[in-house]
Amino acid sequence: MEPWSWASVWQRSRRNWHWPLLPPPRVALQGQDEAEQPGQFPFRNYQITLDRETLSLGPLYLEGLFDHLIAHYIFCPRSLDEAALLARSALEGLKSPDPDRARGLVNIFSDIVVDSLRLEKSSEDREKVLLGWRRLAEQSDLEELDRVVLGLLRNYWEADLRFSDRPEVALLERIFSAGFRERSLWPRQCRQMARILEPLLPGILGQGPVRCQEILNGCADAAPLAGAENLEPGQYTRVLAALGLEGDLVRWYRDQSYSITIREAPRSRSEEHPSGPERWRLTDPCSELDAAYSLSLSPRLIPGVTTYKRGREWGRMAPLGRGVPDLLVVLDSSRSMEGHRLGSKTHRATLAAFKACRYAHSKGAMLAAINFSEKYLAVPWTRDLSAVERALVEFFSTRTHIPGKAVRDLAEERPGCLILCITDTHIQNLYQEWEEMERAARTGSFVLFCIDQDYKDRHVEEALAGLGRVYYINRLEDLVSMVVEVTGRAYAGESFIS
Repeated sequence: MEPWSWASVWQRSRRNWHWPLLPPPRVALQGQDEAEQPGQFPFRNYQITLDRETLSLGPLYLEGLFDHLIAHYIFCPRSLDEAALLARSALEGLKSPDPDRARGLVNIFSDIVVDSLRLEKSSEDREKVLLGWRRLAEQSDLEELDRVVLGLLRNYWEADLRFSDRPEVALLERIFSAGFRERSLWPRQCRQMARILEPLLPGILGQGPVRCQEILNGCADAAPLAGAENLEPGQYTRVLAALGLEGDLVRWYRDQSYSITIREAPRSRSEEHPSGPERWRLTDPCSELDAAYSLSLSPRLIPGVTTYKRGREWGRMAPLGRGVPDLLVVLDSSRSMEGHRLGSKTHRATLAAFKACRYAHSKGAMLAAINFSEKYLAVPWTRDLSAVERALVEFFSTRTHIPGKAVRDLAEERPGCLILCITDTHIQNLYQEWEEMERAARTGSFVLFCIDQDYKDRHVEEALAGLGRVYYINRLEDLVSMVVEVTGRAYAGESFIS
């Protein structure tokens, strides 16, 4: 028998799948987690880990295992976004939305999908797939969940596997009668599968973390999650928990802000500049004739043939560079702002503030923030974007008292800064703080976004209008786009106050 190594088996599996760019597996030491091995970088989310028992099962079984894992990372669930979509579907199918149970159901669903795909590749792949599932079927401690899934695969694959005659098998067959190749069907199939299998949980199948490329490479904590704008904060946290990640309000707003684009429109002037030589004709002014250049090409000047002039072109000139203004965000978190839930005033205002801060930070601006209600939280000027974001997600839910002195103190530290104030204008102490706000507005560029026009305080609104530029938000869904537009103009060198 020829000697073999798991590294050569890994390379063979990669060749089977056209050499995907995946990191090689690791062999776990006896009694040690792979992240605790000395001298190795601790990938907290690293997935492909081999133990001695798996290596003892032989090269054919190991190649099938590698093929199975590779298919997860390149086909299902593949990306963090696809894994999150399946996790959300599984949670919706459960009567009690438990992230641990949802994780197991996502793993079971993706196992069925990838092995159904592998089974169709060739007779050799079919043998490797069935080898792994037959080994599972031979275990004596199978739960009802495992037997039901084996019964589905026995009928779907027409394979010799142990099966169960429970009615759930027929229900699963109806769900998967359309096959597994159509990605658009996966969320519905996963949700319906969760409803059927929930009473049978747990089992041997479905254990371990969800396998996707971002988690494999250890970067899932920093990768944005698509679809966050459609999830309430509680739903978002449960979806991330099902993926083995931690989620909070900061990450919820941050993931939503990635999909918002700020388009710069810098002003530039047009100017004429010389280009290449052109024919000089009798209809052209004599002053344009370049006699020296023409005689250098021919001893005789023949109009329109050997006579030349310098052509001119018009083009845009780059605008002059200007220093970017620092950004102070003043955010209302009073009770009337409704709190952190999808579509609320707080949600729209905080999302707009997040995008403005992230954009200004990318331009090199210093940041400061004040989150106010009856009390307030102030972050002094800093380049620590995370500190500002953590302050912005605080929600005090009391009366609206604007801290004028705190706004003035921060504005005076950075003269010429941009002050974005987002409030529903139910400010109850404006006249006590008026002098402070007036001094802050003279120091920087004050821009006010007034939301909730149906219940606005007209006197407060008129008073604030004297401080700077005021935008009246009649539709709450327009708030984010208005803040984004103002921020883009401010950092493009264009005057937006006058």
